[in-house]
Amino acid sequence: MANKKKFKVTFNMLLFLIWILIFIGIAATSPVFLSPSYLLNVMLRNIIEIGMVALPMTLIIIMGGIDLSVGNIMILAATLGGLAAVTYGSAVAVIVTILTGLVCGLINGLVIVKAKISPMVTTLATMYLYLGISRGISKGSSIYSFDFATTMGTTSLFGIPVQVWIYVLLVVIFTVLLAKTTLGRKLYSIGLNENATQYAGIDVGKIKIAMYIICGLICALASFIWLGRFTSIKFDAGTNFNMKVITIVVLGGTSINGGIGSMIGTIIGTLIIATLNSGLTVMNIPIDVQTIVHGSVLIVALIAYAVVNSRAKKKKLIKIEAAPKQVASM
Repeated sequence: MANKKKFKVTFNMLLFLIWILIFIGIAATSPVFLSPSYLLNVMLRNIIEIGMVALPMTLIIIMGGIDLSVGNIMILAATLGGLAAVTYGSAVAVIVTILTGLVCGLINGLVIVKAKISPMVTTLATMYLYLGISRGISKGSSIYSFDFATTMGTTSLFGIPVQVWIYVLLVVIFTVLLAKTTLGRKLYSIGLNENATQYAGIDVGKIKIAMYIICGLICALASFIWLGRFTSIKFDAGTNFNMKVITIVVLGGTSINGGIGSMIGTIIGTLIIATLNSGLTVMNIPIDVQTIVHGSVLIVALIAYAVVNSRAKKKKLIKIEAAPKQVASM
């Protein structure tokens, strides 16, 4: 008689349930939260830049790395692009912005791989490096938006903000890349055992550099939207951006030690933070209380992750222990 398949509760299911409960709870107290216009133009629009950068950050953390400089890469790209727009126009500004993101990502990757310095130390150093460059170039003054950035930050297509369409496209690309490609499997392998992956003939260094370059590119894309939405920025605008991105990735179940994680978890984590940010603001909750709520939700999610993982490990141990007995009885 065939064994019946038992329903398996995954961490992503629990995370999705947490998001639904939060959404229902906020909607029950503030009906305006259910307005499609509010959901698209406020809730999602306000989280897009963080959500975009969380996608490549997931890849980096899965392979055992981290990038603390993402916020300042974004601001440096916007700063150089904004200044270029004043002198050379919008087209040159777009090129300068994208090149800045690519070069910053390349610098991070090369230092980590070639100098063999840990990703945390490297990107902590470049975080301050990019911040200092932004401050020096802008001389502490505000940088103003240009035509392309304004279009990216304020335009809608079929009633949906352009940046939401861009985010959806990136979600599809990164989800397929991680779950369905050889590169995705290599990233997990690097995170679980980098030396074994290297001995298997995989060029780990090249993959690491590529991931940091991709992250820099997405930071540059996010800078267009950020600058367009706010019309002007200052050099310190990205100070806490990196921790918000990492919070989303960790909330989504990606292990900070590498080798474990999924893009679906990161997407749900983005929705949770977006719902909390907009929902608590609608409810007129003070900012200090909002911070406490964010921390509490993260703790609950991590506890749920630990419980699901420990149960899964116990089931595997039971199966392994039961296997020899079955062989002996044959």
